[in-house]
Amino acid sequence: NRFGLLDHLSRFARNHPNVVLEMKSKSRRIEYFIDHPPPANMVFTWSLNTPEVIAAEEKGTASLDQRIQSARTLSDRGIPVGFHFHPMVWYKGWETGYRAIVHRLTDTFSPEEVVMVSMGTLTFIKPVIKRIRERMAKTAILQMPMVEIAGKLSYPFDIKNDLFSTLYTAFPPQWRASVFFYMCMEDIGLWEPVLGRNYASNAAFEQDMLQHYIKKIQTIGRNR
Repeated sequence: NRFGLLDHLSRFARNHPNVVLEMKSKSRRIEYFIDHPPPANMVFTWSLNTPEVIAAEEKGTASLDQRIQSARTLSDRGIPVGFHFHPMVWYKGWETGYRAIVHRLTDTFSPEEVVMVSMGTLTFIKPVIKRIRERMAKTAILQMPMVEIAGKLSYPFDIKNDLFSTLYTAFPPQWRASVFFYMCMEDIGLWEPVLGRNYASNAAFEQDMLQHYIKKIQTIGRNR
C-alpha cells in the first residue's frame, strides 16, 4: 500500500459502485485486501503463464502456484477473481504447458467463482524491439516468428489461432458457458474461429463485457 494507493483505489471503487475496477497482477501479495475487504465492484485478476515462461521471462514475479493460491484465498472470501493468459508464448511444448494451467484452474475453482479469462499474445512496435536489442536483454522472446500487421509485429494469424483455440477448448463446457472469455487487442478475424462469436464494433464488445462482469459480480456478491 505504498503512498496509500490501495486505500485510494478501494475508496474510489466504493464511491463509484457502477464502475468495475480491475486489479491485475503477477504478485502473490494480497495481505492488504485480506485485512481490508474490498468493495464488491473490485475484481482481482492474475496474469498466468507456464512455469517455463515465468522462469525465463518473468523473473522476480510470483510463481504460477503462488498466483493461483492467492486467487484461491481471495475467492474463498467471496471476492471476484479472473485470469489473463497474456502473453501466450509459442514454444516447443506450449500445448502441454497451457493445458496444464487450465487443468489447475478447473480443479481449483468453479466457473461460478471466475469473472473472466482473457487471451493475448506479444505485440511489439519497432522502437520497442530496437530498445530491447540495445539493452542486450536476456530474453528469447525476440526469437518468435513475427509478421507486421498495422505497423506492429506479432505472431502470424495461424499461430495465434492455434494458441487461442487450444487454450479455449481445453476449458470444459461449463466454464465456456459461465465465464466471460475474450481476446485482448487481437485481430477481429480471430473471434469467430476461436470463440464462435464476434462484435460489430468495439463499443458492442465493451458493453457485452461490462454486462457479463456486473452479472457475475452480483452473483458472487450474493454468496459472499
